[in-house]
Amino acid sequence: MPRSPSRDLSDRFTGNRRYFRRPDGLRGGRYLLAAVAFGLAALWAVAEVAAPTKVAYSFSHGPVASVHAAWESDCAACHVPSSTSGFTAASLFDTRTRWQAMTCEKCHAGAAHNDNLTATGREFHAQCSNCHRDHNGRNFSLVKLADSDCTRCHANLPANAANGSPKCEAKVTNFVTDHPEFRPLKSPPERTLKFSHALHMSPGQAYTKGGQEAMTVGKLRQLSGEAAVARYTDSKNDADLVTLDCASCHQLDSEAGTKGYDKLKLALDAAGDPTRSVLPARAAGATLLPINFEAHCRACHPLRAPDGAAGNLVISGFDVPHRKQGADLTAEVSGGYLRSLVAKDHPALAQPAGPGGMVDQPLAQPAATLRGAADALTAKALPMLTGGEGGCAKCHDVTPASGNTPAKVAPLPNHSVWFPWALFDHTAHRGATCATCHPGTSAAYAAPGTQLVEKEPVQILGIDSCRACHAPAGTKVTLPDKTTLAGGGVRHGCTDCHRYHNADHGLQGRGAKAGFPVKPLDLGDFIRGK
Repeated sequence: MPRSPSRDLSDRFTGNRRYFRRPDGLRGGRYLLAAVAFGLAALWAVAEVAAPTKVAYSFSHGPVASVHAAWESDCAACHVPSSTSGFTAASLFDTRTRWQAMTCEKCHAGAAHNDNLTATGREFHAQCSNCHRDHNGRNFSLVKLADSDCTRCHANLPANAANGSPKCEAKVTNFVTDHPEFRPLKSPPERTLKFSHALHMSPGQAYTKGGQEAMTVGKLRQLSGEAAVARYTDSKNDADLVTLDCASCHQLDSEAGTKGYDKLKLALDAAGDPTRSVLPARAAGATLLPINFEAHCRACHPLRAPDGAAGNLVISGFDVPHRKQGADLTAEVSGGYLRSLVAKDHPALAQPAGPGGMVDQPLAQPAATLRGAADALTAKALPMLTGGEGGCAKCHDVTPASGNTPAKVAPLPNHSVWFPWALFDHTAHRGATCATCHPGTSAAYAAPGTQLVEKEPVQILGIDSCRACHAPAGTKVTLPDKTTLAGGGVRHGCTDCHRYHNADHGLQGRGAKAGFPVKPLDLGDFIRGK
């Protein structure tokens, strides 16, 4: 019988039947690898307990921004925790976008941009992390976004609008190349206020040099007292002209606690105005504080009911509150004259007790007499208050009284902020003169035989003046004197001027109610990311 090949193979282990217990390199390597893996796992567990923040970097994209640093080691503070709910075998292979399940609304309300979005657009904007991407370092800004985040829609806005008709420019891809002119300058509103910067900046606020109408220190003292003089000029000489500058009316901060603030407070206190109503609290300085009649205009333009006479009594004029219309103005003036008549002891108030007469004479007839006298004085005063040189029509458009319809003053729009859909910080531009961006606001007397234009156009330069700085470095800039220089270099991204959330309400700031979370947390839960 021939020898089996398997017999030859087994003969190699004759006398060595326990060969499989003999150590070899492969077996030793396997044990060593298991020991190393166990050791590394143990070290990882110890490190997780001892330094959780550092360990977190090993399985994250990097440090979070400084505003989120308190929650760096607590992923569940910002990310939706994992759960077995909805778990399937297929979900193991679909974890690429799992990190985008965020809980930003716990701290940030994230007010909507607008409702005019396609279904795709709403789905995209529902994920905060599509635009705001953390784990890019401590100093990374979560709100200074790349232009591509904005031009994703704004490069072709009709295609991304639900009704195909966007409220703003259809195509914008870059501030320098195709950004439109600012909206208030494309269709400037009709002015309802008669005001000339050139006139008010001229010495004495006079139309012509040396004009008799010039405001002197003496005139200002006579009109509004010593407090007004102290506010607008340091001169004590009655013949000196009162000269204003931009800061006389336009302020970025109320300067509480300074000499300027104290001067204004003194002037308002002397006039009997509640100081807090016209002196706002400290401001951030981005926008100018509102112009206010009581604080800025009344010193030179007091609104006063004229002197009058009732029989032998001479009634002195009195100050009338600003912002009174129609029946309210009539009642205010009539009440003022009534108070004056009472203070002057009008004859109707006398109550002689004749022989056999009543000591307490009925007051019906005296009251009617006083009311008639006050109404007569009011009827003469109202046309002067609404249409006279020193009345409402001096500065405002006024619809004259007709029959029983009183005169009506045209309301002024709120122009504390001219660009409600963008951000502009005046404090960042203080290095340039006001006239750099607001031409025509410097002193200028009227030409002989003419008057200055009182209803000024909007004195704001257009977008090209901004591009002189906010453009790529080396941009050619043409100055008013026709000389050129290389400008640019200042950042000019979309988010430098625009904000996304709550943009349908441009005048609302970061403190608007829409920006508050539904349920704010106490400090403990806030730090724990609950």
